[in-house]
Amino acid sequence: MHRQLLNLFGSLLIAFTLGACASGPSVVVPDTKPGDQIKHDYLIGEWCTNREETATSNQDAGFSGILNVRPVFWRFEADGQWENSTSGFLFEPYGSWKLEGQDQLLLNKKNLEPNTYTIHFTNNGEGADLYMTDEKGQFTVLSRCD
Repeated sequence: MHRQLLNLFGSLLIAFTLGACASGPSVVVPDTKPGDQIKHDYLIGEWCTNREETATSNQDAGFSGILNVRPVFWRFEADGQWENSTSGFLFEPYGSWKLEGQDQLLLNKKNLEPNTYTIHFTNNGEGADLYMTDEKGQFTVLSRCD
């Protein structure tokens, strides 16, 4: 009897573990260009600031490639909540997000005016990178990290 309970507990533990691994984003994000219709589902999940690609993109656009950007982890929830973290483990509410029009992402930090970014996705073979361009033409690039 004791062995059966142990086997049952072990089987349940394995099932829960596999279920947790499978709960990541299942949406495949295609390459897009500015002006393409972006779907809400493309953004949901965890993203990491890609410092190297952000620096390269800004330098290619004629801006400084030197960044004062610490590693930041972003989480876009399906309900429009925007959370961030410096560790990648403990996320805190940071504001809200929403899509407007074809490719406009509005990020609204608590008690501040919203920032609008034109966004598109580029797949690098390891997943999608999210390119966010502000009104000055400067880039912030995020990579999937979930």
